Amino acid sequence: MEIIMNKKSSWLVGAICGMALTFGLSSGGYAVGADQPSSSMQQQIIGAKSNGDHEALAIQYENEAKELQAKAQAHKEMAKAYDKAGYFGPGGKFDTVRHCNNLARKYEDAAKENFALAKMHRGLAEKAK
Repeated sequence: MEIIMNKKSSWLVGAICGMALTFGLSSGGYAVGADQPSSSMQQQIIGAKSNGDHEALAIQYENEAKELQAKAQAHKEMAKAYDKAGYFGPGGKFDTVRHCNNLARKYEDAAKENFALAKMHRGLAEKAK
């Protein structure tokens, strides 16, 4: 059964898609190569010897983890909005809720990995004192 969207739900779905696109493009998201460290980060990793070097890397990883947590939360909220909008296409809910929840889990996993790297560099910073 196909349900036609009313103007309100159509606007909501369009606004959410626009936010998702803007958010994804502005932050790099899970774009191809987005998980690759920058060449300057690679140089910092290679050259990290001192307490300060490792502490700086730990801070960078923590900041990245916090950004990833924010992205995860944003995708959880988008999933709720898609579910509330009740948009039904030919195959059901167009899998938008599942899509957003999957991205949220991936961002959460990436945040955990970044926090683990930050912890490792804090340990290396202690040893370098």
